[in-house]
Amino acid sequence: MDRYEFSFCGETLEALSSGALHWPRLRCLVVSDLHFGKSERIARRGGAILPPYETEDTLMRLEAVIAATQPQLVISLGDSFDDLTAAQSLDGRARDWLARLKAGRRWVWITGNHDPGPLDMGGE
Repeated sequence: MDRYEFSFCGETLEALSSGALHWPRLRCLVVSDLHFGKSERIARRGGAILPPYETEDTLMRLEAVIAATQPQLVISLGDSFDDLTAAQSLDGRARDWLARLKAGRRWVWITGNHDPGPLDMGGE
């Protein structure tokens, strides 16, 4: 995985090519704008029909960065879901996949303007 290491306030951080930020000392991974459920939301609102693979693609990319960094803490900075109903609209496979990614680590959801506050998804 490509990364750019830099120092911020005396801490070594890594900007990852995936768009995530890794804080190795704290074993923390920071992600944002995952937008789970985007194609479903567009279809529901009468927009263009898009292939329903963006959630799967996002989960695959998230799984890869978690495997590469092995974080104890994942912070999702917001817009994790594409609209207020997207968390409930995720199919069982996606919900199970996300549960596996969260297993054994602390997961903090920070609510963005699209997010319902997915506490039923686990995490804080």
